[in-house]
Amino acid sequence: MSQQSVIRKYGLGLASTVKTEEEFALCLEQLQAFYDLVTGDEKIYFALTSPFVIKSQQLSVLEEVLDRLNFDPRVTKLIWLLGKNGRLVWLRELLEELPEIWAREQGIASLEVSSAVELTGDEKKQIEETLKKVEKKPVRLTFSLKPEILGGLLVRKGSIYYDASLKGSLLKLKEIISQR
Repeated sequence: MSQQSVIRKYGLGLASTVKTEEEFALCLEQLQAFYDLVTGDEKIYFALTSPFVIKSQQLSVLEEVLDRLNFDPRVTKLIWLLGKNGRLVWLRELLEELPEIWAREQGIASLEVSSAVELTGDEKKQIEETLKKVEKKPVRLTFSLKPEILGGLLVRKGSIYYDASLKGSLLKLKEIISQR
């Protein structure tokens, strides 16, 4: 089984127990805090992830760290399972994938919207409403700046891009002109 599919299974395990956006945000925040804690201390990270440390010692260190943190029991269990199965080194990848996994479980489409300039709150709301109608389900949008698109928008859903940018239009025009 590939690393990606294993990460998805852990993510689905947590996502299936989380019911609201607020619960999910708390779990994600706690996982990020744990990741920051262990990666911020080289000795702890080594103790928890090194193949040269005996598994029982790793679990003892992990148990001590988790006992000091007052995390949601679901987060604690997930971290414990990752440690027990020698997969704490994959926590960063899980943190990156988890929002998408949770959104998919909730029937929410995740889209990335890029623009050349910062969008106003009203513009973001209008884009969100339009994409809800297009997707026919709730959407979660992340906005980013990409000055190289010159103007307009670039919308990404997974590996699919919808190019409504000035740069994209100019490239299409160039292609049409060069074919004549």
